Order: sequence, then C-alpha cells, then structure tokens
Amino acid sequence: MTVYVETDFLLALAKDSDWLQGSAEDALDESEVETSAFSYLELVLARERYEFDYVPLVANLLELVPVRDEKEKQVVLKAVNSYDEGMTPFDAFHAATAETRGLDVLSSEKDYGDIEVSRVPMEPTDGE
Repeated sequence: MTVYVETDFLLALAKDSDWLQGSAEDALDESEVETSAFSYLELVLARERYEFDYVPLVANLLELVPVRDEKEKQVVLKAVNSYDEGMTPFDAFHAATAETRGLDVLSSEKDYGDIEVSRVPMEPTDGE
C-alpha cells in the first residue's frame, strides 16, 4: 500500500531525535511512501529552526520519501539549489516549477534573472 506523507514525517526522519521517529521508520518498512514538493518546501522553511544541512538532507530524503514523478523530483532539487544560491524558499520553488514545466515566470521578482528561468516583467512600463 502506498501512503502520502507530509512534513512531520520528513522532520521525524531528518531530526536527530523526534517523538515520531520510530513510527516514521516503521512506516518506511511497512509501506510505500510518497510526498509532494510542498512537503519539501516546508522542510526548507523549517531549516532555520532545526539547523539542517538541507542540501544533502533533501537529496537523501528524496531517495527514502520520493515525490510523485521525476519532474516533481527535479522541481525539488532545482528549488533547493536556487534556495542555496540565495533565493527565498517560495521563489525558489516557483522558479523550479516554471523551469521544469518549460514556462516563463510572469513576475516582478528580479531574482529570477539570476537563474535559468526567463522572467516576463509584470511591472508596468513607463507611460502605463
């Protein structure tokens, strides 16, 4: 049986000790698990609280707790890389999603220009 897991599952595996760690480890032995990029986004947001070395952590967790398909995995990996290079967590995941889907980003956020995502300016031009 495949079950969907969310961030508390990832945190239980990632932290040195967690009251849910045993349950999470048992679930890995007993079930197929999957999650979404949203859980990994939340894990990145929790990074400051728990002081994770998040780049190798996410790569390792993706092997244990995969996302739905290869495209979604690429979103997570690209987003973590963009976050590591200084983007906010949300912008990093938006950029990674757009890039993986082969789309430009319509946004006023100029940080997209620093990565491999084409930005369509949302801000008005002079005279508008």
